[in-house]
Amino acid sequence: MNSKGDGKHEPADPENALRIIELELMRQRAARQQAGTPYRGLRAASLIFLFAVIVGVALAFYYVFYSGGLEQFRARNPAPQSSPSVTPFSPSP
Repeated sequence: MNSKGDGKHEPADPENALRIIELELMRQRAARQQAGTPYRGLRAASLIFLFAVIVGVALAFYYVFYSGGLEQFRARNPAPQSSPSVTPFSPSP
């Protein structure tokens, strides 16, 4: 029996009812898969961005520590030299 009163007829055959239910479930599953599609592009973009950041960090690490970038930086900015000043001398007892 149709308790909603929307004018739909229920099939008398249980096999036909199962077939209709399976078709409805397949339709709903397909609708859910299509609704999730916009996030696939966002997920791919975020993974590409993460990969680019990791590659950038690896290249910076290589430049600074292996190819001599740190030595070039130290050569351009020498360490401050302490100026000779008179320090008070205290004789040890």
